[in-house]
Amino acid sequence: MKVVRILKQPMPSVHNLRITILVEDSVSMNKPEVMAKHGLSLLVETNVEGVTSKILMDAGPPSDIALRNADMINVNLQNTGTIVLSHGHYDHTGGLISILKRINQTIPVVAHPKVFNPKFTFKPTLKFIGTGFDPSSITEAAGRLLLAKNSVLIMNGVITSGEIARESTFEKTEGFWTVEDDRFVEDPLVDDQALLINVMDRGLTVLTGCAHSGIINTLRHAQKITGIDKVCAVVGGFHLDKANDERIEVSIDELVKINPMSIYPCHCTGSKATRKLLDSFGDRCKPVQTGDAIEV
Repeated sequence: MKVVRILKQPMPSVHNLRITILVEDSVSMNKPEVMAKHGLSLLVETNVEGVTSKILMDAGPPSDIALRNADMINVNLQNTGTIVLSHGHYDHTGGLISILKRINQTIPVVAHPKVFNPKFTFKPTLKFIGTGFDPSSITEAAGRLLLAKNSVLIMNGVITSGEIARESTFEKTEGFWTVEDDRFVEDPLVDDQALLINVMDRGLTVLTGCAHSGIINTLRHAQKITGIDKVCAVVGGFHLDKANDERIEVSIDELVKINPMSIYPCHCTGSKATRKLLDSFGDRCKPVQTGDAIEV
């Protein structure tokens, strides 16, 4: 895939950035009232020239857990301006329709065109792990789908990655299946994407859902399409929970080269990879849980 910068000029920046973890696989000790569930939902609040904007990245698993947790920690989703879906797995999309109904106003839902493709895995038998709803359900709930393979400008200083170039030799997308042209085939999850935010004087903050494309591929792609080398923070799932020791070691070696100021692993990163990240980055690695908030 050819990588093209979406911006003709240097990427604008946001002044402040706050990220609230509405859903993740574990619960923060500081917020025992919230509920953990396998999945992810991140509320992004930015400030530009005194105006605060809200973007929701992913909607968590079904059962309205993101909404319940938002209520428990007094987070108002009502004036959310955009929803971005990192990919089409149930644990990132299951709460979408309920959230749209709560917001109750027309807002864009940004995703890759293949986000609704049927998605399966084996655990240990064939299991459906896709969205569980079709595009018409989003429209009925007042969402307006923006499906694009390339990067989408959400607001000044915030863009999606679009399809992520797969350039590393050690990051493989395995274990997932779909249907293409009436054939049951391996799913490379080309719908996987990240959210990129340029924070004034600090550099890029990269939010990943699961980083199915590979966390290194994701960061290198973000640097290329924005023209910004400095990485302020990486937040989200790194999909290393089932990775072997070699892949974890090589991934961390490459992360050290990229040299992000802060790393906030969660969700599918896995305990082994998280421990090794803590060993390599020390205080710069800060695992996050449901209920936590990050100020960048």
